[in-house]
Amino acid sequence: MIPVPRPRPGAVPNTPGDGKVPALGWLEYQTRRPTDAELVRWFGGKPMNLAIVTGAVSGVVVIDADSPEGLRWCTKHLPYTPWQTQTSRGFHLFYRHPGVRVGNRARLETRDGRLKVDSRGDGGFVIAPGSLHASGTWYREAGDWTAKHEEVPRFWPGWLQRPAKSTQGIPTNNLRPTGDIVDRARRYLAAVPVPEIGAGSDHDTLYAACKLVRGFGLAAADAESLLWEWAGNRPGWTPDWIAEKVANAERYGSEPIGALR
Repeated sequence: MIPVPRPRPGAVPNTPGDGKVPALGWLEYQTRRPTDAELVRWFGGKPMNLAIVTGAVSGVVVIDADSPEGLRWCTKHLPYTPWQTQTSRGFHLFYRHPGVRVGNRARLETRDGRLKVDSRGDGGFVIAPGSLHASGTWYREAGDWTAKHEEVPRFWPGWLQRPAKSTQGIPTNNLRPTGDIVDRARRYLAAVPVPEIGAGSDHDTLYAACKLVRGFGLAAADAESLLWEWAGNRPGWTPDWIAEKVANAERYGSEPIGALR
């Protein structure tokens, strides 16, 4: 938690006075939590907005759905989390930090276009409930903050993987992604029987996708390319169907992340 001055009327966004710029240099608080004495000094005087430093230091990653379209995308593609904040234009959705570095991104690029969805991980922060927005709206608790930490879903970076571009319906990342982990994953698939449509292909392809995006920890685009190499380029198989299996593996797979690295 770090202090942010309350907004001034007519303040320019992203400048001191807009209610979102920290009142102090906060680099060190990206890796350590403030002491009780620091908190008393910061918040013991005039009312201040509060900012939650995201990332490993606090154990949370936050998705900022800043528009109705962005919120609909999050509701459709991300697991429900009980820890939420209602903002002036949408919601902050809190997830448990996955234990690997999570960067900060703005305006998420999805298969549905670029949306007003931001992510705040290591080196980021979000304004907390009880703070005042420059519009006069208060940040409010939403969802169920009585839920325990272990009840909050663990964030997985693959949820926000940028979509692979395609040419004539086939992903351009079929230029055979390389790298040690990718090559090991390719060898793993080569030893697995290729699934046949109508003979358990849904289950078998989803199982293979789970091994790639979770067991090997591959990016979604690399996993889609490897699965297409392995089972695609046949009648009845489409890149979109492969992408759907990868997306489901990211959201619902139980394979320990990095177990096969």
